[in-house]
Amino acid sequence: MDVDAAIAAEHPTPSTPSPPAENAPPEAVDNSAEDQFLQVSVNGDLPLLLPGVNLVEIMKLTIGQVVPMFDMAPWVMGIYNWRGDMLWIADLGHFLGFAPWYRQAEATTRHTVVVIKPPYDRDQPAHAQPPTLGLVVSAVEAMVAYPASAMQPLLDGQSAIAAPIEPGLLPFLQGCYPDSQGRPQLVLDGTAVLAAMAQP
Repeated sequence: MDVDAAIAAEHPTPSTPSPPAENAPPEAVDNSAEDQFLQVSVNGDLPLLLPGVNLVEIMKLTIGQVVPMFDMAPWVMGIYNWRGDMLWIADLGHFLGFAPWYRQAEATTRHTVVVIKPPYDRDQPAHAQPPTLGLVVSAVEAMVAYPASAMQPLLDGQSAIAAPIEPGLLPFLQGCYPDSQGRPQLVLDGTAVLAAMAQP
């Protein structure tokens, strides 16, 4: 997966901190451990962080490349022939409780799709693994890194930093990080999103 190259097609890629050295003492690794995230936005400008462990690919699709399917959840846009396999394409913002893409002011027939997959669970048979999905987002910004220990919890429907959170988001959030202006960067639980979307 070359996420940086995909992002560079739209934005210059900012430098990200280097991971801890493999030979560093355990204490140093724990203190400086960082998690990688893909910074995206949905519903026009709501910033979200997708965990790097879930990322597969970023691509652009026109609506004509997505084959619609009947009797599906309203946030399911259809399927796409991806690497010879059937990839379900879903409107992430709509799934999280916001307006569907075609009702948004910046609606376009060319979509940014982030392909994500769950970490493999050795305790589950192959047919029980959540599927790989393509999530339509408003924009992809950059890969960013935050110290794992600095994630702040969500308290009573609000972030620890500021601002209420939409109820539809709450079951799919791990926590948040403040950006350079102190605004909350909400961290999506990619595996929880995949599992929920896979429910019949």
